[in-house]
Amino acid sequence: MLGPLEVRDQGQVVDLGAPRVRLVCGLLLVRPGDLVSVEQFVDELWPDRPPPDARALVRGYVSRLRRVLRSGPSGEDRVVTRKPGYLLRVDDQEVDLHRFERLVALARTAVRDGDPTRAVELFGQANRQWRGGPFADVPHTASIAAAVTWLGERRLTTREEAFDAALAAGQAAQVVTELTEFVTAHPLRERPAGQLMLALYRCGRQADALERYQRTRRVLAAEVGVEPGADLRRLHQRILDADQDLAGAADGPVATGRQLPMDIAEFTGRQAELAALQALAAGGERELPGTVVISAIEGMAGVGKTRLAVHLAHRLIDQGRYDEVQLWTDLRGFDAEHPPADPADVLEGFLRTLGVPGDRIPTGVESRAALYRDRLVDKRALILLDNAAREDQVRPLLPGRPGSLVLITSRRGLSGLDGAHAVRLDVLPPADAVQLLARIATDDRIAAQPAAATRVARLCGHLPIALTLAARRLRARPHWTVTDLADRLAGDTGDQHEPRGLGATFDLSYRALTDPQRQLFRMLGLHVGTDVTAESAAALIGSTRRTTETLLEALLDEHLLHQEVAGRYRFHDLIRPYARRLAEDEEPAGRRTAAVRRLLTWYLHAAEAARTVLDPHRTRIIDLRPLPPECAVPMFDDYERALAWFEAERANLVAVIGVAQHHGAPEVAWQLAWVTMSLFYRRSYWDDWIATFRIGLAATRTSGQRRAEGIMWRGLGVAHSDLRQFDTAIDCYQRAQVLFEEVGDLHAQGWNLNNLGVLHVDLDNLAAARTCFQRALSLLRQTGDRQGEGFCLNNLGDTCRRLGATQAAIAYLVDALGIQQGREDHVGEQFTLATLGDLHQDAHQYASAIDYYHRAVAISRRLDDQRIAARTLTSLARAHHALGDTEAAAEHRRQARAIFTDLGDPQADDLDD
Repeated sequence: MLGPLEVRDQGQVVDLGAPRVRLVCGLLLVRPGDLVSVEQFVDELWPDRPPPDARALVRGYVSRLRRVLRSGPSGEDRVVTRKPGYLLRVDDQEVDLHRFERLVALARTAVRDGDPTRAVELFGQANRQWRGGPFADVPHTASIAAAVTWLGERRLTTREEAFDAALAAGQAAQVVTELTEFVTAHPLRERPAGQLMLALYRCGRQADALERYQRTRRVLAAEVGVEPGADLRRLHQRILDADQDLAGAADGPVATGRQLPMDIAEFTGRQAELAALQALAAGGERELPGTVVISAIEGMAGVGKTRLAVHLAHRLIDQGRYDEVQLWTDLRGFDAEHPPADPADVLEGFLRTLGVPGDRIPTGVESRAALYRDRLVDKRALILLDNAAREDQVRPLLPGRPGSLVLITSRRGLSGLDGAHAVRLDVLPPADAVQLLARIATDDRIAAQPAAATRVARLCGHLPIALTLAARRLRARPHWTVTDLADRLAGDTGDQHEPRGLGATFDLSYRALTDPQRQLFRMLGLHVGTDVTAESAAALIGSTRRTTETLLEALLDEHLLHQEVAGRYRFHDLIRPYARRLAEDEEPAGRRTAAVRRLLTWYLHAAEAARTVLDPHRTRIIDLRPLPPECAVPMFDDYERALAWFEAERANLVAVIGVAQHHGAPEVAWQLAWVTMSLFYRRSYWDDWIATFRIGLAATRTSGQRRAEGIMWRGLGVAHSDLRQFDTAIDCYQRAQVLFEEVGDLHAQGWNLNNLGVLHVDLDNLAAARTCFQRALSLLRQTGDRQGEGFCLNNLGDTCRRLGATQAAIAYLVDALGIQQGREDHVGEQFTLATLGDLHQDAHQYASAIDYYHRAVAISRRLDDQRIAARTLTSLARAHHALGDTEAAAEHRRQARAIFTDLGDPQADDLDD
């Protein structure tokens, strides 16, 4: 019952015959053991006008059903005649609904007994009883429709109970993806929205949790005109307050990486391939303990390689295998719009997911690969490498020790990859192709016209992506027959027998869209990023966010877009070129150019809005061209939301910088590079930082903007200095200084000299550093940059401290602190307080040093700057140790070590008890 109606006899599916026989069976199953009168059958089967022989027809349907079902376990008839009707005799264990109810009851008992882990397991078994919508292939008469409604609600509430149990069991990280998918599918249900908020918060994603509340609030207001309920509002406030009581339980070590995309609910077929891949994984665990299992799933575009890999991965994890780490990346091996992913970039992302802080990630691919392999030692990791272009793109991403499974998808054979087991994926077999059509169409039309369904499958080339689009078109047109669909796929002059493949299927889906949906679909082909949001798509077409989001959701429903993260939409890599061709054929060149320029400008506006929240005291040096009033720029209420936006859009921002110059927008290229430095600096994204500033540098040279060229050289100098590449950094700063002096920009000269002074401190050239800082201070004061003045005074104070000029150091630091506290520049204040602590510790004034360190740590924690907090705690421990307070010293070292360990910072090893 819990899916398409299916009867099995000793494992074999029993053919129930005609649709009305299936309906009779369904009506008896709705109330097993209860009597259903002949009159009830007549009313259900013919609600408007029953035929004269309706009662005789009912008896005939029941007789045919009785012959099909035969006898029960004890030899008695399944279908029993009893005036005034019939009843169906089944055992509780023979019906999936009854098994589901029994498992749910056991799970609830486990919850009451205080065993949420056992409850999660039982709820999972209960959920696996479902194979789709209840009675999915039975006509929805009054009784069936009522049962479907009740069962659907029963399923939803039970899944919500399961999420509660998982959260109670400390499994927040494990259920975030599933909860996100559930909430996306049921946006008006407040209970799962709250569960997702709580799971995100427990995973350290406070900003995402708060954003989820706002998204739910907007949906409720737009759809039903109400505010969230009291429970959800209270949870929102507690998350805003960072309520520690929400931290919840812990169940074993926290997962270091949970990156898999969502599983595909409509997955169908591929049983032989799944069995082979599962056997390979099991054999690697059991028989090949000294190896890493590598499976390469190969096949043509659109054949379902990614679907198979993702489904297999989720199945293995549900079985409790590879549950420690799951890493995923799209290697973009065959993306016409973007180059293949660089293994060094992929390794950077993996290392960050595994807890390595940005400033501890080496620069070379070999060094990163070595650290990556070290991080995976003794871990059961599942690594999914999607769309690989070639063997050398994959090799650095392979673990070095046994215990892991690597799944690779590619359109090419990867025979040069040692130890890889190839699984060749062809188009679906005809029977599986028809089954996929039936599963997505969800009604009985496919079963009613098997020959036409076979023809549709053939016209789609048996490709899963084409089949999915065709089935969704049929589901959206309830008045179509399967023959109608086949005729439209074939076209008036098309071949009625040979497969037409993707082009015809895409055309069919595209023609079915409304005019606004078609325009958005075409224009999305021009988007320069890897994915889109409602805001960026609105900028592309020059519309409002709300209107565009409605259009995007329609394209998502049509399967022309897909989602891996809620609120972010992507093309399949076969559909993007199709959309671009439509744009080039149907949109005037002027409109295309204006759309892309508007999009590039929007990204600059949005990034600047986020930057001003991250760095409110950093002087703006860019000029923003105006946007049309309907193109809304996102606003960020707090630091966490701004940083979360930057992280989510990082790949798109890099892509925008890369193409801006070629679209006649060199000013966007260099200005956006400068803006995104706020993210790159905080997260130590060295590769992106240097690459984008190099692009910005080329853009400024092409357009002859000398001041902007100096800004790019200065930003490169900071990056190379932080990477300890001092000779290169000095060269960059010197080039920048020449340009700034040439154009007479005193403010830019001041910051450049300040940065050069920091480099000299790192090189222990303290006299040169002091000279740089003194010159910088004069220039920053001349130009009225109080933030820069505060930073420079702190740097001068620290340099004088190192030189032994204590009185000068005190004067500089007191001035710095006065400026920073007056402006509420807490970022600068934490550094100055820590420097004052160092100054007093040098003078053996430990009580004063401790006071300054405590104040610095408090600010660092408010800013969530964990690394600076840990470094200051280390200084605090030294001060307590000098006072003989070994207990306090040990506690501060413990706190510092915990933070460094959490960040994956090697400094944790330097903190001995």
